Amino acid sequence: MIKQRQLPVEERIPEIPETIFLFRSCTGSMEYPGTENAIKEVLKILGVEAFMDPDQTCCAGYLLTCSGYLPEVALAATARNLALAERKGMDTYVFCNGCFGYNKELSHILLDSPQNLKKTNQLIGQFGYEYQGKTVIHHVQELYYRLKDRIAENVVYPLNGLRVGTHYGCHYLAQLYGVIDDAELPTFHEEIVEILGGTPVFYKERKMCCGYSVGRGFTHKEVTVQPHLAKKLQSASDEGVELITTVCPGCNVALDREQPNLVKKGWGEFNIPVMDLGQLIALCLGVPVKKLGFTANTIQMDGVLRKLGL
Repeated sequence: MIKQRQLPVEERIPEIPETIFLFRSCTGSMEYPGTENAIKEVLKILGVEAFMDPDQTCCAGYLLTCSGYLPEVALAATARNLALAERKGMDTYVFCNGCFGYNKELSHILLDSPQNLKKTNQLIGQFGYEYQGKTVIHHVQELYYRLKDRIAENVVYPLNGLRVGTHYGCHYLAQLYGVIDDAELPTFHEEIVEILGGTPVFYKERKMCCGYSVGRGFTHKEVTVQPHLAKKLQSASDEGVELITTVCPGCNVALDREQPNLVKKGWGEFNIPVMDLGQLIALCLGVPVKKLGFTANTIQMDGVLRKLGL
């Protein structure tokens, strides 16, 4: 059966949940821990509880991509993690595009292949886990859009026209079915920026990948990734972008951490701050700045905070 590629958010999330299973991101936890805290603070204000399970591990996608181990290991890790959400009767919400892509793809392999599912459950069953395919995998950005009316009602510090360039990233919009916007011309991030009082900037390279896939990021960073990033950031700079938002900690690493390296190569001092969309919403909803972890950022947020009167 051919599944529908694009769904209205009301079909994707028919009922606003009271509690979600928030899937932890290893890159997010290590590089930008303020993102995780921002999501929890935002959802608390919007009336949704975020549950995190200390038993959850990495989604296993990175090492699988790099052929660090056989696919069976990644299938088992995915099944065990999703089984944790099923134990709680919750749907799974991720805040990393990589986690979203890997969990969706590996769960599809499990549920589409009875043989793989049986073998995987035999393995994780030795430790008391069973994956049944009951938890639905979402990206937390979908929930933001579902809750956009609540967000609008709770804005404390509007963006005052701040020029925001969004970065959607690859792994969400590239899905074959079940996304909430058109991959060719997505706008739901820009709608959220407008709700927050900002000015969305449709810069030329806004749909361009951050270039920081695992292999290229670690093995071909200087020859492949950096020129690619310079082109994207130059496009944003040409349009007067004052802030770039992401929905993936890996994209943050590329767009934020690499800017000083681009300066060393003579590709321009862009000095454009980068933050997760959840952190931006949190700022506007009045979450204290000290809870959002901006000290982890390479490019500091001083200009953005001044714009908001903070």
